[in-house]
Amino acid sequence: MSQRRETSSAIRLGIAALCVPLLLPAALRAQVLELGRPPPPLPQVLEASPETVDQAPASVGGSELGVGFDRQDDQSGMPSDSQSGLASSLKLEQFWIETGILTQDASQANTSNLLRADLAAEWSFSPRWSVRLAARLDGDLQTGEEAFNRVEVDTGESYLRYQDQDRRITLGAQMVTWGRVDEAPPTDQLSVQDLSRGLLNELEDRRRAVLAVRWEEFIGDVKLDLLYVPRLRTAEMPRWDSIWSPVNKQRGEIIGMPFNPALAPLIQNGRFDENEGGSGGWGMRVSRPGRGLDVAMTLQNTRPSLPYYVLDPQVREALLTNPWGISGALSASPDTFIARYPRTWVVGGDLGLTTEKATWRLEAAWLSDQPATGADLRFITREAIEWVAGVEFYPGDRELRVNLQLGGGQILNAPTGMLDRQKTLSLFGDLENSFARDRWRARLRYFVGLDAHDLYLNPQIAFVGFEPHEISLAYHYFDGAEQTLGGFYQENDLVTLGWRMRF
Repeated sequence: MSQRRETSSAIRLGIAALCVPLLLPAALRAQVLELGRPPPPLPQVLEASPETVDQAPASVGGSELGVGFDRQDDQSGMPSDSQSGLASSLKLEQFWIETGILTQDASQANTSNLLRADLAAEWSFSPRWSVRLAARLDGDLQTGEEAFNRVEVDTGESYLRYQDQDRRITLGAQMVTWGRVDEAPPTDQLSVQDLSRGLLNELEDRRRAVLAVRWEEFIGDVKLDLLYVPRLRTAEMPRWDSIWSPVNKQRGEIIGMPFNPALAPLIQNGRFDENEGGSGGWGMRVSRPGRGLDVAMTLQNTRPSLPYYVLDPQVREALLTNPWGISGALSASPDTFIARYPRTWVVGGDLGLTTEKATWRLEAAWLSDQPATGADLRFITREAIEWVAGVEFYPGDRELRVNLQLGGGQILNAPTGMLDRQKTLSLFGDLENSFARDRWRARLRYFVGLDAHDLYLNPQIAFVGFEPHEISLAYHYFDGAEQTLGGFYQENDLVTLGWRMRF
């Protein structure tokens, strides 16, 4: 019966994958007919979100690090105040389907599959006012020992925006990723993370929209960026039975924590509460571009979207009283583990330097309250620092791109016996090369732990010669010691085949 349910789920997910791209173009045609003419070109402000502009990589040998100053001086595509019509657009922004086959016999799954579709509608009422409404469809199908299927609809970037020559004000659900490095920016503490597939996806696909107010003010060569998040939106997490969950109930482990024989039964049989609400946070970022040199500083008071799991105080007391009284500890509280999102001050900055042969990046942040667990299983917070230094260059010719990043973190004044890792040091980045007249792309993402054995390799090859389609074949390899990312997921090596359309 379970095999039949898995087959049925796979068929339903496959039908949904086929129907979405077939139905959406019909909606596009219907809107064009309703308007009576093809929609006029979108204003530039709707084609590139400000956070994307801020994150745009600088070109080697140029001076494009300051492209974040998007004042929209050219508004030729926008209707004037005297025009009665409005610029509008309805489009499928992305369609992505991927299937992955696990290669390790010890894995809890046979396949891990993905479906995603993004649909957005945009209206520009005048050169200053615009509206965007967006939704995304996410489907997950996992087969094997731990099998499930899930289809969810979430809000995409949906907002009301006002813009003139000196400012841009955005109200609504939006994704704002501050920082300069492109894998783990230390100053990116206000965004909502998406770990539904662990770290398989790249940074742009590991973020979700959050309700916020953003004010971007352009003062000469300086940009002041203010962001207020009224309510905490916690990270998008995988199901507990997903192979990408940060909690492995089968082994009784939580990612980043050492194996503890006293805690393992509680993790396997306990209940986890992630429903902590409350306010979100605020932040400001001041940036200034220059001739080949960009500098930015940030101050934030926020709560991380990632949960930090700690023992409920009543469960902890029962466990310390009787370390082997598992049943008594489980019954001491309705929830065995609770997720904590401690409020923290963040002070940081980043800079980018462009030379004739390379682009250099540096980013660092100080955090006032990094969550941790003491030797007595008590929840504590300590000051911490995080930093990343990187270089991007093209050796030989413009076909091969090399991105090297060195990053680390340290918890300051760590107590003796703390369960968390006090220091981390890693080398990560990617290598990319285009060939066959840019119709094929080969790439290698990598993550190597330097202080402890930790390894993630992601070689991939993609055919990109038929835009906007991209067909890719990739492999994800994990290995590592205890308390590392590669060690926690080392049973989840997989081969993926994907088809992606981006417009």
